[in-house]
Amino acid sequence: MAKTLGDITQELNEKVLTPAKAEAAEIVSNAKGQAAAIVAEAQAAAEKASAAAKNDADNIRKQLQVDMDTAARNFVIMVQEKLEAAVVVPVVDGEIKAALGDAGFLKGMIEILLTEFSKSQNREQPLEILLPKQNQSELEAWFQEKFREKAAGSLTVQFTDKITFGFLIGVKGQGSHFNFSSGLVEAFSNFCSPRFRKHFFAREES
Repeated sequence: MAKTLGDITQELNEKVLTPAKAEAAEIVSNAKGQAAAIVAEAQAAAEKASAAAKNDADNIRKQLQVDMDTAARNFVIMVQEKLEAAVVVPVVDGEIKAALGDAGFLKGMIEILLTEFSKSQNREQPLEILLPKQNQSELEAWFQEKFREKAAGSLTVQFTDKITFGFLIGVKGQGSHFNFSSGLVEAFSNFCSPRFRKHFFAREES
């Protein structure tokens, strides 16, 4: 039986067009599903990135605050240290040098120390005292007169350019001395510094 044009059209429709439409619909459906998944994933990524950026911004802001607080605290400490160094040490240094530069005060101090040292040290271990070379003319004769009997050969007096004020005293031959020169400046500076900080940088009561 010969096929008519209608039969051929129907056959094409059933075997080609209908399956093609179904396949196209499936492709479109899958594409929509994939597109929705991509959009959802993109939105999730964007939200995550936004949250991370906000978190990073918060962390950066907190770190900046910490850095600023630290910098401010370090600046205050630096100012305090510089002011302390500019006030305490020069004042202490000046006062001690002035006191030890007074011949009467220096002689009285040496006499007390030598007397006490002589009491506590073995006579077989002679004492040694080092004084500034610049004070030799005014102190040499005084030593000879004052300690001739007390020292009885157990005292060595040396005038040296290694110190410019005060004196060093110790047992001869041991290589160590009590420093009544720059050591006094350091000791009194260390004593005065915390008191200077306490009173000069005292916080006002709120």
